[in-house]
Amino acid sequence: MLTEVPLPHDPHVRHMRQLFLAVVTGSFVFLIPWIGYLSVSLPTHRVVSQWRFAWVGFDGALILAIGVTALCAWRRLQIFIPWAIVTATLLLCDAWFDVVLDWNSGDRTGSLLTAGLAELPMAALLLYVARKMIRLTVIIAWQRAGRTDPVPALSRLSLVILAGHGHHRLAAEGGGTGTEEDHR
Repeated sequence: MLTEVPLPHDPHVRHMRQLFLAVVTGSFVFLIPWIGYLSVSLPTHRVVSQWRFAWVGFDGALILAIGVTALCAWRRLQIFIPWAIVTATLLLCDAWFDVVLDWNSGDRTGSLLTAGLAELPMAALLLYVARKMIRLTVIIAWQRAGRTDPVPALSRLSLVILAGHGHHRLAAEGGGTGTEEDHR
């Protein structure tokens, strides 16, 4: 049984896409002056009462993400891809904050070594494998959709190109008339 894929010109799909684009673009535009404001308004020194809780909580989230990512990899689950990206992002954030916050302390060398030898290489590996898995998934979907032309680079691949082509293929095989009414 094939799951119905909404058509890109469906009014609800178009509305949701426009809303999403407005939120993401608005956030981008808002953050530009916000960063400027923070750069001049934040104190250079601050005593934080929940410092330990913040770092233990962050590292707890990181270990959970690494564990789920490893489990998904062991079980060969497709959900590995977003978990690998989330874990890589957390590792990059951990490296950034460790290095920046320890820069003028005796822990600077340890933070640099941990970032350079563990966190950054692990993040790079996870992103590399996630990209390879996405590419492999696209190649398989491309072939299953009956496409014979070369698979484009991920940066040039439309989100709906496979669905649109598969829709026409289904109509040609008698799986539907290919009209918009079939997909409502």
